[in-house]
Amino acid sequence: MLKKQYKAVILLFICILSGYSLSAQSVKGCVFEYGSNQKLSPLPFANVYWMSTTHGTTTDKNGHFELSRSNPDWTKLIVSFVGYQNDTIVIREIDKDVKIVLVNSKTLPVVEIKEQLEGAYISMLKPIQTQVITTAGLQKLACCNLSESFMNNATVDVGYTDAVSGAKQIQMLGLAGIYSQLLWENMPFLRGQASSFGLTYIPGSWMESIQISKGTSSVVNGFESVTGQINIEYKKPQKAQPLFLNVYTNSELKQELNVLTGGKLNEKLSTMLMAHGSYLGKKWDNNNDGFMDIPKQAQINLFNRWSYDAHNYHSINGINFVYEDRKGGQMNFNEDQDKNDTLYYGLGIKNKRVQVFTKNGFIIPAIEGTSLGIQASATYHEQDAFFGLTTYKGTQKSAYINAIWESQPAKNHKYNLGLSYQYDNYEQTYQKLKNNQSVDTLYNMPRTESVPGIFAQYTFDIPEKFTLILGARYDMNSYYRSFFTPRVHIKYNISKNSILRASAGKGYRSANIFAENIGYMASARKFMVVDKLDLEEAWNYGINFTQTFNLKDSRKATLTLDYYRTEFINQVVVDIDHMMHHVDFYNLGFKNTGGKSYSNSLQAEFTIEPFKRFTLTLAGRMNDVKVNYLNGTFEKPFVSKYKGLLTMSYATKFEKWMLDFTIQYNSKTRLPNMVMAPAAPVYDNYSPDYLFMLGQITRKFKHFDVYMGVENLGNYMQHMPIMSADKPFSSKFDASMIWGPLMGRMVYAGFRFEIK
Repeated sequence: MLKKQYKAVILLFICILSGYSLSAQSVKGCVFEYGSNQKLSPLPFANVYWMSTTHGTTTDKNGHFELSRSNPDWTKLIVSFVGYQNDTIVIREIDKDVKIVLVNSKTLPVVEIKEQLEGAYISMLKPIQTQVITTAGLQKLACCNLSESFMNNATVDVGYTDAVSGAKQIQMLGLAGIYSQLLWENMPFLRGQASSFGLTYIPGSWMESIQISKGTSSVVNGFESVTGQINIEYKKPQKAQPLFLNVYTNSELKQELNVLTGGKLNEKLSTMLMAHGSYLGKKWDNNNDGFMDIPKQAQINLFNRWSYDAHNYHSINGINFVYEDRKGGQMNFNEDQDKNDTLYYGLGIKNKRVQVFTKNGFIIPAIEGTSLGIQASATYHEQDAFFGLTTYKGTQKSAYINAIWESQPAKNHKYNLGLSYQYDNYEQTYQKLKNNQSVDTLYNMPRTESVPGIFAQYTFDIPEKFTLILGARYDMNSYYRSFFTPRVHIKYNISKNSILRASAGKGYRSANIFAENIGYMASARKFMVVDKLDLEEAWNYGINFTQTFNLKDSRKATLTLDYYRTEFINQVVVDIDHMMHHVDFYNLGFKNTGGKSYSNSLQAEFTIEPFKRFTLTLAGRMNDVKVNYLNGTFEKPFVSKYKGLLTMSYATKFEKWMLDFTIQYNSKTRLPNMVMAPAAPVYDNYSPDYLFMLGQITRKFKHFDVYMGVENLGNYMQHMPIMSADKPFSSKFDASMIWGPLMGRMVYAGFRFEIK
């Protein structure tokens, strides 16, 4: 099978031949002047500050500067010096080195900015290890939504939860994505009812960047981060184009349309409207098992943002509405006739979601270097689903507010103080019927959590040398208990191009067992809560080393090595091994099984530009993830122990043509015990290794791009993903044992049009 896929790689190359955070960020660079010999010389003691603010700095004796940005919508940098023409620089990407040239005021003003917009890069400034996927990186893939944005990323894995619903899940450090904090411009986003399908609620065309941080994150953003943090930055109203249009279709006959429009209404007020629609109406059964390979889907997604900029004040507000409908199951299923019957197996899932938010930043003129930020949001999510004779209804009502006081009393010292409040109300009903329509299992599990919290964070920073962040927060959960969250981050610059980072800290989360495990409903298994579930609690420790190399012709190479360990004090264990017909939920250590659950993740990644406009990335990762189950300590199922990644990107001069290709190697994963008593359980059954390949060709014109690509080039699919597909109401039916691709080779095409 691998030989066939290698041939497919060659085939693709033959075809190839015929792009608001309130937490502190920084911009660094150097200011130059033209000397008497008309050569560039550093300009010391020049003034650098953000437009319409008092927040600024001066260049050092070598012309270097580093300026924090506590408001990411500060995009205009003013550079001034006596006798020189003032210049305003637009900073479009965070963490970019800028080179600015000032010329004597008696001559014509000249400003030169040099920066290379990479598809993805490791931030050399942030104290917490952060990989940034830029707009350019997002455009290297089909990237219809967030779930498809990590296909060429070694840190985050994406896979299907089952073979009928189309739901996707992510993994980081070998653990499910629920242990990674997903943020929407540094505000909690995909939680609770959105756990299974929320990755599809963020269209790729809406995103400006994705920031992936491993390990514990800042206490300013809450207590939920265990394995890492994924923060989504949307496109900003202040930089909105009059029109951006993205049209996409693929060989499965799925169509998508994204329309973005907006801009400045006046000097202070900006707005932006983003609209998304997608539709898949055809039934596909390529493996001839009688089930749709992917459900029919329809989604409408609308997002309106408003931004207001005034002196010492900034506000951004918005509302997002999502409606999604999925219909799947057997090819002959008719919902009007066959729902709650045993003639044909069907699936139906409807999601309705509304979220409103406001973010406000205040500069305090009376106290230099001080600001106040207030974030608030409210969410309503309604989910109605059925899988054969199993039904699930869940409603979530959530509110969130976070107030952050930030001050820099001295040059190298900064602190954050704040108050937060998280409210969650869940109404959930799970019901499984027997074949005679009598109730087999029924759970009504309402839950209300009110969580006020307080936090403090201290930062000691010597730019480009050493950074120490000490953070702690205390939260009081009305449903569970109060808890304390300590965290520490260290960044040490061994040299200009060598950085060592380390982190340690705790994370907590409330498990939403039904919404987070909806894929197991696509089986004959019944959910069994066999223990009073407690708050999940874990420690995470990590160390990271980043080395950059300066090559000829301004080319670079980057080597990253990291190791992270997660140890659970308590975990809500999802046990699909103990009994073939059950999904058992219990706390770690239930029935004296021991309290051992951990994840070790070791990763190496090397990126190099061997020649101009060609970038090569090679990455390898090892995960060791084990959990104490009722039957013993075993590897967590569906987690690849090894992963390899090779990405290649080439752009012609002026980037008219762009070629991108990715190969993933996915090692075997342990499969759950599927042997019924009284036979001895089997825990050494594994899936095969496989390769997954994808590529894309993009042609750029003045106002539009045209792109065409392929996913799963080798056409590798999991054989018989649905157990007992011919008897979907039998005790052996299971569509949740998914470890590999469900769809074969898929070709797609699209175009992006913009009026600037």
